Amino acid sequence: MPPSRPTVRCCRAVQQQLQASPDNVWITDGLLASAFERYCHVSRLTRRKSSSVPGPLENRRRLGKRRMAEMHMDGHSTLPPWAIEFPVDLSQWKWQPPTLRTSKDQRDDLQSQQSQSLLSRVYRWSMSEQQMKEEEVDRNGIENAPASTFDDRLSEARAAVAASTRNAIDSGYYDFIEGLQKELKLGALDPRAVDMAVSKFPESLTGTSADGETVSTAIELFLSAVVNGVASSKVLGPSEFDASFWNLVLNRTSQLRANDATILLFRATLDAVPRPYLNDVHEGIIAAVQTLAVSQSTGRRRAADIGVALRELSPDNHGALLEGIETAVYQGSVVFEEEARQKLHFLWLQVLAHMPRVDSVYLFDACVRSRYFDRELPWHDDRDLSQLVLQQWTSRGYLGDHEAVAAFWDRESSRHASSSLAALVAGICEIERDKPKHLRREHIWLIKNLMKLLSRFGRQDQLIVSMQRFAETRDSIPVMPFMRVASASHDHKTALRLRSILLSHEKKLESRIESQWHWTAWVPYVKSMIRDESVTSRDIWWAVHCGDGKMKRYEAKRHELSIRRKALMENMTVWFASATNRSERSTFRDMSRCISWLRNNKVPLSNRSMAAIAKVATRELKRGEFGRTQRLLWLLDVIGQSRGPEQRALVARVLQRWRQANSELERKRCREAEGVPDAQRIREAIGAPERSKW
Repeated sequence: MPPSRPTVRCCRAVQQQLQASPDNVWITDGLLASAFERYCHVSRLTRRKSSSVPGPLENRRRLGKRRMAEMHMDGHSTLPPWAIEFPVDLSQWKWQPPTLRTSKDQRDDLQSQQSQSLLSRVYRWSMSEQQMKEEEVDRNGIENAPASTFDDRLSEARAAVAASTRNAIDSGYYDFIEGLQKELKLGALDPRAVDMAVSKFPESLTGTSADGETVSTAIELFLSAVVNGVASSKVLGPSEFDASFWNLVLNRTSQLRANDATILLFRATLDAVPRPYLNDVHEGIIAAVQTLAVSQSTGRRRAADIGVALRELSPDNHGALLEGIETAVYQGSVVFEEEARQKLHFLWLQVLAHMPRVDSVYLFDACVRSRYFDRELPWHDDRDLSQLVLQQWTSRGYLGDHEAVAAFWDRESSRHASSSLAALVAGICEIERDKPKHLRREHIWLIKNLMKLLSRFGRQDQLIVSMQRFAETRDSIPVMPFMRVASASHDHKTALRLRSILLSHEKKLESRIESQWHWTAWVPYVKSMIRDESVTSRDIWWAVHCGDGKMKRYEAKRHELSIRRKALMENMTVWFASATNRSERSTFRDMSRCISWLRNNKVPLSNRSMAAIAKVATRELKRGEFGRTQRLLWLLDVIGQSRGPEQRALVARVLQRWRQANSELERKRCREAEGVPDAQRIREAIGAPERSKW
């Protein structure tokens, strides 16, 4: 068998290394052959592992497939640097323009093709040279025809409208509309001719003997064909027409009878208008919106349709335009009665709510200007405000599942309109409760937004009243909406009022209050509750210990919650000590309860806590009285356990001297009072002296 390829290479390597020794030792060929045979038997060379990426070690099979693919794509790739034996010196290369393959006549023909429509060029490329010349003559005859051809078609369309009946328009007019839209899409018409047609053709139709509704439909079809044809054209697009053309189209739209087709035409026109032209077509937009808003013939969704059409307008960039539209709508509603006029005002508010670029601040200001939600106006529905807020949240994308929230709100508010605001809040919490924890969004800021709107109208309590009505009419009451409203209010009175509503319907609660309304949610209210004399100590300690058993289950957060509870108790000692509107007995009892909790949990008392304790225990001494022994002993006991016996003895001596000084001062006052005629009145005054400033 002939030797393999590795064996041949090894033979050559051995022959190159073998040299004649200087001692002239003779080695026979047989000995050399047998030695090399044993060498090849011992050294079994392994196959070289090929690479799976292009390069010098690329697998041959993969290399073949890649080259076949390059041949199929007709791409001649440049050799890699390692495959070029003699690299080309590109520094001497000079760029030259490509050689033109066509003659001068063909180049002129190619330039003329650029002005033709895309469809005609594709059609010409698929034909032979002789057919191309024949078609060129025919096409030049068509495109270079006089402008009267388009005018003739307009006249024929006018005659078709005149021959139409009230029930149906002549079919020739539909053929004209279809051809007009196609020609505009292909860019076969002159923009000036189109502008002139939009200016004069609708007026010419008005002068026919056709029915008014038929004429309005014909004009709407004509304008729709113009707008759709220009918007879909890649040759003669919307930017080829100036702002005056689009303003004219919008003015023609405002002269039509308002219906669903007119709203669709208005929306398509605004979609086609280039964004830089929006500030130049104020007149047309204002006229169209006024016509569509004031008309009573449109459907129930006209506010949503108008808002979607105006979706690109924002108060920052188009504030003057929005103010002009609002003024026009309010002026157009003057001819109606008071109730219908206010409904049109609310329609404009709904339009703003459906515009995604209009924020809450602008919408709230518009609500105040409209005076629709004033208390003295009886015609608005209780659902209007919540419906308006829901529409804005939906258009702004604030709700993750707005359809489910809207369905829940509609179902609950349709039963009792007075609970519509509560149904809106409950709908948010209900939908979010069904989602996984990592996808939940509490939406407290939305409730804050709602309460801010209510405060603009002086209706801060309307949401609480709605929550109470919601609890009364429901068979089962969820706790989460009440907790969310309390958190958004940042008011302890609102939180306590919502809690009392839940407690009054405790049997209908879906779960216990403590299971969802934990003490951590009451921490922001504790300080204000202590300073409010109308809040009892029982309510304060209920809030502090609300949900203790539930919170113990959270092993991961136990340390964090313990730190928060210790900080709360330490702060409460200071807050109780500085509360001047609570009785001394109640203050001392609450203070001792805080200190007992800190001592039982082995929390060292800080200097703030010790100062608060001393302030409460020595109030009588500061007023010049003898002091209460039990409170002073309690103070000494706390000081002894916290600061040691030496500090306790020092404070005891100070308190003793203070009590002796107050006793001597009281006896002195009594002796002075003996010499006064009205001694009994003075003794009574000494028994109840005024509080000292210090």
